[in-house]
Amino acid sequence: MLDLSSHQTLLKALSKTFSCIGRINLDRDELHVLHQAEHPEEVGNDYCYSSYIQDHAEELGHISELYLEHLMPQELKSVYLSGRENFELTMPDSAVKYTFYHEHDPVTDVGCDWAYIYIVLNEGNDLDLLRIITNEYLFKSCDYFVYIDPFRDSYVTFASSSGTPVPPASGDKYSQEVVKYARAHVPVDEQEKAIREMTMPRVIAELNRKGSHVFYSGVIEPERGYTRKRVEYRYCDANHTAILLIRTDVTDLWNEEQERVAKLQHALEMAYTDLLTKVLNKQGFLSKADTYLTQLKGLNHSKADSSAAVIFLDLDNFKPVNDTYGHQVGDSLLQSVAAILRQNVNPDDLIGRYGGDEFILLIKQVRNVKVVSDLAQKILTAIASLNEKQNLAIDVTGSMGAAFAPTDGYDLNQLIYIADQRLYMAKHRGKNMAVFEDEPPHATANDPEELSTEPA
Repeated sequence: MLDLSSHQTLLKALSKTFSCIGRINLDRDELHVLHQAEHPEEVGNDYCYSSYIQDHAEELGHISELYLEHLMPQELKSVYLSGRENFELTMPDSAVKYTFYHEHDPVTDVGCDWAYIYIVLNEGNDLDLLRIITNEYLFKSCDYFVYIDPFRDSYVTFASSSGTPVPPASGDKYSQEVVKYARAHVPVDEQEKAIREMTMPRVIAELNRKGSHVFYSGVIEPERGYTRKRVEYRYCDANHTAILLIRTDVTDLWNEEQERVAKLQHALEMAYTDLLTKVLNKQGFLSKADTYLTQLKGLNHSKADSSAAVIFLDLDNFKPVNDTYGHQVGDSLLQSVAAILRQNVNPDDLIGRYGGDEFILLIKQVRNVKVVSDLAQKILTAIASLNEKQNLAIDVTGSMGAAFAPTDGYDLNQLIYIADQRLYMAKHRGKNMAVFEDEPPHATANDPEELSTEPA
């Protein structure tokens, strides 16, 4: 303990740097003012500490309500009881530093817990520059910082008044607060991920493995609605006894990325779309169908879930329609056929214009051949009805051939080849029909070239 002379010398030296110096009795919530630059008349007087710090908040560095919570006796006592020797709170315009130690009350000679408070003057020094950076950059780019003691499961929050939901100022149940915050402010479909990523075992494991732990999550804010956040954890001391959580708002970047992805997706869809019929073009169909069949091959699901059909459709007598009525009528006919296909297949199924008057379908989750047979019959009946609707004297119908996965394999080129062969069997047998299996060997034994000739 310093003698009176040494104490006065130290106080005089500190008063040149700090605007206010006081001795606080946390148990009695009392402040004894040792130095006060703004109000020298207070020196030597005793005050209720809680009231004093609230009354002088603006003078003592513009301390906001968010910071005042950390300076109340109960908060300081919890920090003191945690075993820390000092506590420093840096704010946009000032810094408050507490040094804790145990000594005897000079009046009653009773042992008490004391804290010395130093509030830094704003004089444009390096520390002031640091505060300006904190205010102008860090708190404008970050929602809040959370200082976490992983071993005690405690935390302290430092935040600006940005309008985003902020965790409680401090607490000794970080693990519970994480769950409460996620349930209250994170979208339902992202809550479990956010909770999992913020649990302390997960955080420590990732920090020890990679040095940092970063993930992204949505947060619902009162005024802005859905926002996107970047959450980062880092060790903030060499002994790895403290962790810093930094949450940054990346909503604008996320929105820009979503817009960019949407534009790219739209461009890709346009590149994959047949301009006349608005179904997939050949390239688009082949790309999407191949992706689906590759995924399907890797699944170990029920037969219905792992089965699919590739159906080839070719219009009968389409060329005479073009020659007789012109391409405008022919184009209208192709558009009507595409509409029939869209009306009869499921939204997840694929429809493509393979070229000219040829269409190709990928039907997903095929339970049995009868389902495909019924679908084919509906489509063929609807196509045949177009003659009357469009006043065509030429009998336009459709011929179809189908191949099945996994019965005929999962390779798209092989399935298309088989479906194409069966399509020409349908044309050979009289058109306006669908064929789903190969002809027996004896059907073509006498005339092996007969099926290779395409009927008109």
